[in-house]
Parts: sequence; C-alpha cells; structure tokens
Amino acid sequence: MQTVAGCRSSWAVPLTVVVPNSSSRADVIRALSLGGGVANLRVETLGSLVERIAGAKLSPRVRLSRATIAATVDSALATDPGLFAEVAEQLITAEALAAACWEIAHLNTNTMTAPTTLAGEVLRIFDAAVASLTAEYYVPSEAYRAAIDNLEQLGEVIVYGPTPSTPRDALLVHALAARGSVIEASSPEFGTQVIHASDADDEVRAVARLVRQHLADGTPAHRIAIHYGSAEPYLRLLHEHLAAAGVVINGPDAEGLADRPVARALRTLLRFDPDDIPRRELLDVLSERTLTQPPLADGMMGQPLVERLTRKKVPIVRGDDWERLAPGRVEGSHASAAEALHAWVTDLRHHLAEIHQAASWTEASTALSGLIDAMFRPPTDELAVRDLEAIRSLIADLTQIEGIAPAPTAGRIADAVDTRVRSHIGRVGTRGVGVSIGPLSDGVGRDLAVSIIVGAAEGIIPTRRTPNPLLPPEVTGITPADDIAYQRAVFERTLAAGEHHRVITFPRGSLRGGAEKVPSRWLLPTLEHLAGHPVGITSWGDDTRGVDAIVTVESFDSAVQSIDPRLGCSAASATEWRQRALAVVPAHERRGVIDDPTVTLGMTMRSDRLHGRFTRFNGNVSAVADLIRVLDEPIAATTLQDWVASPYRLFLTKVLCVDVLADPDADPQIDALTSGNLIHRTLEKYIQERIDGDEPSLERLLTLADAELARERDDSPGWLAQLWDRDRARIRADIEDFYDHDLADHNTGWGPHSVERKFDALELLLPGAPITLRGSVDRIDLRDGAVRVTDYKSGSPTPYSGITAGTPTDEGTKFQLPIYAHAARDLGAPVDTRYWFITRKGGFEEVGYRIDDAVQDILVEDLRLVCDAIRAGYFPPKPVDSHWGDDLLELIGIAGLRRSWTNLDDVDEIAEYTAKYGK
Repeated sequence: MQTVAGCRSSWAVPLTVVVPNSSSRADVIRALSLGGGVANLRVETLGSLVERIAGAKLSPRVRLSRATIAATVDSALATDPGLFAEVAEQLITAEALAAACWEIAHLNTNTMTAPTTLAGEVLRIFDAAVASLTAEYYVPSEAYRAAIDNLEQLGEVIVYGPTPSTPRDALLVHALAARGSVIEASSPEFGTQVIHASDADDEVRAVARLVRQHLADGTPAHRIAIHYGSAEPYLRLLHEHLAAAGVVINGPDAEGLADRPVARALRTLLRFDPDDIPRRELLDVLSERTLTQPPLADGMMGQPLVERLTRKKVPIVRGDDWERLAPGRVEGSHASAAEALHAWVTDLRHHLAEIHQAASWTEASTALSGLIDAMFRPPTDELAVRDLEAIRSLIADLTQIEGIAPAPTAGRIADAVDTRVRSHIGRVGTRGVGVSIGPLSDGVGRDLAVSIIVGAAEGIIPTRRTPNPLLPPEVTGITPADDIAYQRAVFERTLAAGEHHRVITFPRGSLRGGAEKVPSRWLLPTLEHLAGHPVGITSWGDDTRGVDAIVTVESFDSAVQSIDPRLGCSAASATEWRQRALAVVPAHERRGVIDDPTVTLGMTMRSDRLHGRFTRFNGNVSAVADLIRVLDEPIAATTLQDWVASPYRLFLTKVLCVDVLADPDADPQIDALTSGNLIHRTLEKYIQERIDGDEPSLERLLTLADAELARERDDSPGWLAQLWDRDRARIRADIEDFYDHDLADHNTGWGPHSVERKFDALELLLPGAPITLRGSVDRIDLRDGAVRVTDYKSGSPTPYSGITAGTPTDEGTKFQLPIYAHAARDLGAPVDTRYWFITRKGGFEEVGYRIDDAVQDILVEDLRLVCDAIRAGYFPPKPVDSHWGDDLLELIGIAGLRRSWTNLDDVDEIAEYTAKYGK
C-alpha cells in the first residue's frame, strides 16, 4: 500500500499491480480496498495481463486452445507422421505430442533449435500443426510478445512478488520491472513449527486438528492456507479431512469432470463397438445410475433384475449374445424384462453406430448430443447437472475443429471427448472464503496469518521431474537446475507468507509402504533453527528429539488417545471426538459411552466374536427361532448336508436368501458342477428311453449327449473355444465308457425302473417332531424283486470312502442314499444303494450298502441332531471344509468366520454338534 501511494503521480493515471497468482490477487485487492486505494487500479496476474493486452492487439484472431492444437496435431500425424509412423494411431502418441506442442506454443519458437532428431520431429509436427491456423489464431508466445510491445497502456506499474517459472515469464517480468516498481515477496523465513507423522493420511489429519485450533483461537479462515508440493495424495486427503473437520475451503477440486459418473459413463460408452457391447462393462455403467433404465410395464428395470437376467437366466458376455434376449427368445416370467432390455441395448447400439458413422465433426457432435438426450437420465443433484452441462458444452465445441482435425473416426471421436473431459478441472468454494488449499505456487505473495506446507519430504518437495525426450532443455530453455531453483523460491516464499505461524509437515512413510522418508533438504534449515544445532539428513529424528516446536505424531491411535496441546485440543472430525470419548474408558466399559445404537451393536458383535460368546452375531438366532421356516416345507437331503458342512452358510442361503450370481465371462471353461449336471441330463433321457422300450444304443446315447453339449455351449458364451473342444471330448469319452459299464450291469439282470423319481411329501419320524423330505432319485433299478437306488456322482470317490453299512451317513455328513432308499421302499425289498462315480476320474467305482433297520436308526439319530439345531436357531460360523473356493463365504469374509468359529469353545448350545463334527 505504501508503494501504491508513493508511485502514483496522479489518480488520473492508471495503475497496474501485477501479482504472482490469483490467490495473492484476492489478498491485494482486499488490502487495497480496506486502505481506499483502488481507484483507477487494476490487479492482474501475468496471464490475465497478457490476455487483456494481446486479445485487443491481435483481434480478430483468437487465442489457440489446447483442444484445437490437439486436433491439428492429429491432422499432422495423419498427413505426415514421419518418425512417429509406427505409433501414429496410438492415443498416447497424439496425447504426448499435443502436450509437447502446447508447451512449445508458449516458448519463443524463433530462437529454437533441435538438439536431437526426435526433438526436431516434434518441432516439425508443431510447425505443421499451427501453419494453417495463423490467420485465425495466435499462439501464447505471440501473445506474450504483443504484451511486451504494448506495455505503455498499463500506465504506472508495480510488480509484486515476481516468481517467473519460464523464460517467457522472465522476459515479461523484466519488461514490466523496467517500467515501474518491483516489490519482492516476503524474505525467506524459518518455519515456526514442524509436524511429522507416520504417513500422509495421519499428517493431513494432524493439520486438520491444527487448523481447527487456529480457527478456535480467532484466526480468520481466509488468512489460513495449506499448500502442497504434490497433488497426489495431498489434494484428496485435504478435501477429505478438512470436510470431516467441518472446515470451509476453497481451492482445486479433488476430482475432475473425468472422475465423476456422467463423464465416466460417456467415456466408457464411446469405447464400445456397437456390435460387440460387453455386458460387464455396460452393467458397470448402469450401476452408476447415470443412464436411463429399460422401461417395464410397471416401472423401470432395476439393476438387480438386469444382473439376474444377464448372469443367470440368459447368460450374456458380449456381442451377439444380446440377441438371446430378443422377443420370443425368452419364455416365462422373464420374457418381458428380456424384451425391454433387448430394446434398450438396441437403442444404445443405434446411437453408438450413428456416432461411429459420422462423416464430419458437426455430425459427430449432433450424434453425441443424441446419445446424451436418449440414453442419459436427467440429473437430480446440482453437481451432476453442472457436469452434464459441461459435457454438452464440450460436445458442442467439437464443431470448432471442423476442417482442422482429420475426418472423425470412432477412435478419434472418443479421444477428442476424452481429452476435453480430462482437461476440465474445476474449483471448489469461493476465493477469499474459508481456508485456501492449493499447490505451492499459489502461496507466493499471500497475506496470511498461518501458512502451512504439507508433504515436505524428499521426493515430494522438491518434486522429481522426469526428463521429457520430446522437449529437452535445449528446446524449453529450462534446465533441471532452473526447475529446482524455481521450486525452492516458491517453497521459501510460500512459507514466508505466514505472518504469525509458518508450519511445515512431512510424512515419515508412504501410504503404499516402502522405504522410510526423510525431511526435504529445504526443511533442514528450519529443523536446525528450531533445534538450535545442526541436524543430519538421516539422523534428524535423534537430532530433534525433545524440541518443543517439532511435533511427532506417532500414529493415528496415539493421536486419538493422547491430546497434544501443540496441535490444539480439537479433534480432526466428529468420528475422532467419539473415538476420544471411548479411548479414556477401559475396553470392557465402553458400551453405552456413546449414545449410538450402531456403535453399541458393533462393540457387542466384536466382543462376542472375540470372546467366543454364541450370540446373534455368530449364528445364534434362537431369540427369533419361530421365524426360521426351513423345516416348515419339505426339505432336500442336500440342504440338510449343507447345514452340517456350514450352518452359517445355510443360514445365509436358505434363511436370508443370499446368493452370489456367477459372472458369465469369469470362467473360461465348463466347471465340475455344470459338467456333472450335463451328464446327468443326458443319462436321464437315455435311461428313460430304455425304460420306454428302446434297446441299448451307444449311437443314441452320444446323440443325446451331443444335443446337451450344444445346448450348454449356447448357454455359456464365456467359454473359450479351444478349452471347450477339450472338455467336450472328455465328456463324450466318459459317456462312451458309461455305456460299456451300464451294458455290463444290464447283463447281470438289473433293469431300469425309473429316473429322476421325485418325492415331495416323504415323512420321516424323528424324536421330537417329524420332518417332510423332498428330492429326486437319479435312478432306480429292479432285479428279481430287489431294488437298487443309484445316485450319480461325476467327481472323485475319495470323499465318500468313509461310507459303509456301519457308517451309512459317513458320520452324519451324507444323507442322500438312506433317504432315497426310504423313498423307494414301496417298490420291493431288499433295497440296495450306491453312489456310482460315472466318469473316468471316478473310475466308475461304486460306494454303497444295503438298507436295514440299523441304517435307518443311524439316519434318524443324525437327522435329529441337525433338525433340532435348525429349529432352535443355531447356525454356528463353521466355514465349509473344502479345497474348492466359496464365493459367498469369501464375500462375507472367510478369515473372520474361521476366527469366530475357533473362539467358540465350551458352548452348550452346540456342544453336540462340535462333539460329532469336531472343530
């Protein structure tokens, strides 16, 4: 303000104050407004000053945009790719060259020389890209030259805090300084406090506590700023933790347009081939609720129905699979849903095809707008509304590259949209309102009470710059040493912007793990100043131990349990307040400390599982046993076996009706269960024909097998052809071998009586209460009045090796044979049973026994234990003991189930279960 008052010769003469960034511009305007010195005065950044002067002097030409130069680079690559011929069609090539050409556009191209062949090719591409644009556009470097040549219109000039980052900026600053006064930014200062934490997450959480304390002490929010050397991960963490702390902020958005659902959906759709739309990716887009839903007669088709339909009822992978949903192809209750989804996908294909067939960028823009209008639902929240408006705007802008970019193709259209979407990064909040966050360069020239720099560890500050072979220092005029010097100047001036408090923080480790981090080289002077003696780069921890102004945050847990007054008494979030309230109470007394039923239930659950109490949280639902309806209806033998194998899993599937839907393209080949079912269906049809009077025939058996194989293949589009050929040959070989073994069995006098003989009201008397059984017997044969019950198995006989006449249920784990025999007792006697392993893998072995009263007694006793436990509501969390994976239990968390099961010792309710089946 003193400089402004001293340099004005007259209020009639305009005065221009040039500031380093938009944030300092707001501070300067605020200060001058309070001092009454804003008449006939402009406060501008270098960029806004250049645009104002050049825009008027170079009119009617307009400034060249990055999107336009990207389009012309595409055109130059298509016309003469030169050295880039082999990779010219790759998106990354065009993106890298467009970025390089955009940077060149800001440099003084008149003095440029190419030190390498590659750099020369980049300059050639740049010259070709802008050659046809000079009549309508001017490049940024031209704007800078125009500004330098016309500075007289600025009147009197004050350059405040000059920190040029490029030779172009340095030339302009030099020219401005020659016309007026220069006020250097604050002199380098030492930090007043250093905070180090275990990782960036704890570091930012500590900063949130500190900010809340400064706000509580009366510091205005607009005079607090937090700056980072690297946006990743600090920008996201600052947004997350300051929001949790209830702190209003302004600064760059943590996510751009490309990261949000509307743009993400459009970018994904544009990568689809209309004739080969993948189900999984399409349903991922649908799940974000940005697209319209297929309409049904009674509403819209929800995501669960779409998932069930395309995963289970009619498995879809991609491409022509969608035609399986066409009208007339699906019968039953899913027919209308299938037709609606087919119509919706057909409509999407139509709009994508229009985009792919666009002959001009204007047509492409129109087709894209049609896709948005037809397939995207009207947004309801404010952010989505803004996102959709932004997307419509950038789609409309595609018409501006007509005649500049090469003719559109599907790939170029997707790339053009992708480039524009990814460059759309917004801001949150209002400048001057709330705490500022931003990169280090935003802190230069600020008027702050509290300046905080986060991430001051080596590797983060200074930022490592990867050499760009497309733009070596000889082209840019910026050497690695120049870059380091600029970063240091920015660091020092941003730190010095804090009038009362200058805080530097750094992480001792990484969120991703790895080596321990050390303080930034530019932090060492502050550490030495605060410690009062030299500090080593590797011994800094020992050298600074006990220094009051250097705060150690050991861990998140320690920060919650012990308040450090140097960071203030405030917690970083509402959750942390609750954690603090719990931390001061012994673990066994914490329930009820917080008036929150969810937290109390969570504590109860954790305690019960940890200490082995059999409660509702690990399978004991006896308090609502009257709601368990599993035994109210006829029950299958396999369901009873499932309870034995894993009671908790049965609770999930039969009581809560939870299931995991298979992904049609997850398995590249037929699985064991599907293979077994296929063989079962084939044998059912063949044996039924035998029962109907046909003679044994291998040809007929293989014909039936081929029909089942073809149907299964059609229903499983995800299987790989080469694996299917192998599996098909294996299954046919098993069926051929079955024919020989079945014929030999037939020659011993056994003849088939029935296949898949169903029963659904078979009552079995158990102590306490009877149960009703249902099921289907694979096969029943008769010979001279004797009955033989067969249950086909397509796996290995090893798991069934424990079955004998003395152990007919294999210690209470396998109930099919005795129950099936019970269902066949009306056909004659005696009744023999067998598991028949009908594949080469099983060696066509038979495991079984003859039914007698002893077998019946064992079955009744075993089922009594199972049914009593189910009726009582006991479903302990025993995982399935199998080498096969279990998608449902893995989703629930199989490791946690194992821990809960292991901890359940000496529990009376399941003592009989554990005694019989073990732990």
